[in-house]
Amino acid sequence: MLELKDVTMCYGDKTVFSGLSLRLDTPGRYAVLGASGCGKTTLLRLIAGLQKPTSGRIVVDPAIRMSLCFQEDRLLPWRTALQNVALACPGKDAEETARTWLARVGLEAECGAMPDALSGGMKRRVALARALAMDAPVLLLDEPFRALDERTHEAMLALIKEQTAGRLLVLVTHDPRDAEGMTPVRL
Repeated sequence: MLELKDVTMCYGDKTVFSGLSLRLDTPGRYAVLGASGCGKTTLLRLIAGLQKPTSGRIVVDPAIRMSLCFQEDRLLPWRTALQNVALACPGKDAEETARTWLARVGLEAECGAMPDALSGGMKRRVALARALAMDAPVLLLDEPFRALDERTHEAMLALIKEQTAGRLLVLVTHDPRDAEGMTPVRL
């Protein structure tokens, strides 16, 4: 369980949201929806502990592992696709786990590719594979389908739903179809 209690977030004079209270239960799948600039990414950053609210409280077990896929791919340009995913893999079999996840997102042939040799959609899938490979109990995804064609988008959404059974998923999206079967959180 994760809870926001009367959270207000401001950037200087701009209030992004005020008095936000929200309870996210585990297991659970939540789709965060809203207009551009309404605070969806800020909400994920607050949940992940990357930012502190202006006021209010965020209650989460500090020992709980979270995996976050940012809007930007954030791949290390000096590492291959395999090495980028392996960074998030626990244990001594990190490279094998990374290879398996790249195959699951349809990039088994790109393991040795450097990020600058990948298309935007391929980079997106490497970033998604890295987030899923961590196998954390909480998965935070910020517009994970950006730069994906419709068919790949659907396949990645199905993979995410399959892999988050028993976990907490918080998915930021602009597409209401992505939210089907999830509890909507409207900002």
